[in-house]
Amino acid sequence: MILFLLYIHVYTKHRHSIDFFIRPLSDTVECAELTSRDESTLVARAFVPGHITGVFRIYDDSADPLLRGSTGAGFCVKIGTITTVRVKDHSTLKVSTRYNGTRIDAQVTSTVVRLLAEECGRTIRVDVDHESSLPSGVGFGASGAGALGTAIALGHILDEDLAFSTIASFAHEAEVLNHTGLGDVIAQTKGGTEMRVRAGAPHIGALIGFPYDEDVTVVLAGAPGLQTREVLTDPESRRRINEIGTVLVDRLEQNPSFDTFIECSREFSDAIDLKTPRVRKALGELENNGLVQSSMVMLGDSVFCFCNSTQVEDTRSILSKYWAQPEIFVTGIEERGGRLMT
Repeated sequence: MILFLLYIHVYTKHRHSIDFFIRPLSDTVECAELTSRDESTLVARAFVPGHITGVFRIYDDSADPLLRGSTGAGFCVKIGTITTVRVKDHSTLKVSTRYNGTRIDAQVTSTVVRLLAEECGRTIRVDVDHESSLPSGVGFGASGAGALGTAIALGHILDEDLAFSTIASFAHEAEVLNHTGLGDVIAQTKGGTEMRVRAGAPHIGALIGFPYDEDVTVVLAGAPGLQTREVLTDPESRRRINEIGTVLVDRLEQNPSFDTFIECSREFSDAIDLKTPRVRKALGELENNGLVQSSMVMLGDSVFCFCNSTQVEDTRSILSKYWAQPEIFVTGIEERGGRLMT
């Protein structure tokens, strides 16, 4: 049985607000126990699915990062990121981050930690481990997954009374401030398919779902090559995105269906002219073989294709001409959003 949670929102500068938002109640963040507790270290763990955007429009004119974001549509996938957070009291704020075992300079993760520590008035040492099936920099929502997972786990450790939407808003703010995403986090709080109808952080923005076949297979292929930061800060790319994005998001709002999503995603990717040569060739070959529920991933040197179980091998075979086998993923739509693991 799916429960729904209704919020009514009155926005204040300091986030302490009542929210208006409708989404499936898919987690138990506020009542779950810490994964581990001893005298010196607190540990919590969260899972967040990857997210694919097919079409979007940028809203980032506000000076307040919580009001920035995007409208558009996409879906969450079963592959994702498990984030483990370990916290100790410390004389100063210190953050260490590993991604699949490798220490990295993770600005988004560090920003989430700083924002939450400041909100809770704490100086702490935080060790963050992201174990992820999502490659970075290909448009599969890895940055948003890491940010939201960090926020969920750390927020639970620091203050169990923080509302889920407030916790998630720190992840959204970190993404916006670092120019790594605008709409992934709010979508990753929900799961499934989504149309983002009002831009902003999770306690401000709004989204609705649209129906999909729960048995559909998703095949993804992607590699680094198209930088989100560069696209989001390039005036000409922004102009093209917003010009066609406005038209297509309006069309989706009038008919929020799976078929309309595919149609608008394909039209959007054609119009914004950001396809790499292999994305263009791969999508052409997929279409020639009847695999028309496919499009470019926003934003990446990447594609997605919906197919049934009998079409998976043909889809993989086509995509393997353009991407290496480790860059191809067979997955499905993840119906639940980010949540604590217990």
